[in-house]
Amino acid sequence: MVVVIWIDWYPYHMARFRALASHGALRGRIRGIELVGGTGVHTGLVFRERSVGSDEELLVDTLAPNASWSEAGQRNLALATWRRLEEINPDVVLVPGYYTAPALAAALWSKLRGRRTVLMTESTQGDHPRQRWKELLKSGLLRSLFDWAVAGGDAHVRYLQALQFSTSRIARHYDVVDNRFFEEGARSIRENNHRADWGLPEKFFLYVGRLAAEKNADGLLRAYEEYRCQGGMWSLVLAGDGPERSALEAVADSLGISDCVRFAGQKTSRELLPFYALASCFVLPSRREPWGLVVNEAMAAGLPVIVSSRCGCAENLVEDGRNGYVFDPFKPDELSLRLKLMGRDAGPVRLRDMGERSREVISGYSLQKWADEIARIVAA
Repeated sequence: MVVVIWIDWYPYHMARFRALASHGALRGRIRGIELVGGTGVHTGLVFRERSVGSDEELLVDTLAPNASWSEAGQRNLALATWRRLEEINPDVVLVPGYYTAPALAAALWSKLRGRRTVLMTESTQGDHPRQRWKELLKSGLLRSLFDWAVAGGDAHVRYLQALQFSTSRIARHYDVVDNRFFEEGARSIRENNHRADWGLPEKFFLYVGRLAAEKNADGLLRAYEEYRCQGGMWSLVLAGDGPERSALEAVADSLGISDCVRFAGQKTSRELLPFYALASCFVLPSRREPWGLVVNEAMAAGLPVIVSSRCGCAENLVEDGRNGYVFDPFKPDELSLRLKLMGRDAGPVRLRDMGERSREVISGYSLQKWADEIARIVAA
């Protein structure tokens, strides 16, 4: 039996879980543990959306079905995780990181019971300032608690290697989404394009994500204002919500761009499909981003992308000049230049070719590859 644990069960978690449950080598051997059924780490985000596939047949246990992450308490969740693992008695446990009490409890249970532990990680060297003594402690902790690790891309693998985790025990393709859902959904909307039905501009840059400081949406607004001053005509649409929304709306107003910037609010995966389908280019300007799964979604929908170099996915998913551009989020002029390159200098054929290349690149980051990696670990 293989158990996979996550705190926040968003649609991409359910997609990954379904891929494991349907894999030929794993079928009938997969169980899931959802820590909380209420609000998770990010307030207001939807967990298991019933609109994206059916999960009634999947074996997922919710430890605190009516509590939020903050209400349940990590100590209580750690004890509940331990008890549930005792009941299930799995051979392999997939653990979400190493920075919460439930995750550490799951790893410790596995080691004391002689089971195999797999760390699921998105950490990179540049996520936070690093202190040598803490890194040494972390290195010892990871190597003692985890037999394997599954990471997203090159930056994540390098960080594990820096922590002296064995390269031969590092798998890939953790950060994947349901590419088919976004590709086919976007194609269907484009084939029946009644743009007015969705109230979206003719040409626009799209941002999807939380409106929080680390996402650098304020930097995007300022770069966009510069792009408009240089003759750019595309609009800007921001889909998402968060603590910075009111401040960002005030920034747009002060810059005089409110008439060409739309704050669309929080959207489910299905509600995002027309945004991905009808956008001209996707932008993720984060100052800190472990991966950036919205880039996967946009690329699966066939969009060219502009991605911050501080996003963990940039190195693997963005081929600079072929399917998009990378920029330094701490150099504002770089983002405004990339907006100009995409939104003023690139013609329709160029944009189409870049979007097609995005689809080709993201096809290498699929649910099947994720499930194959876990099956390889289980069989090892």
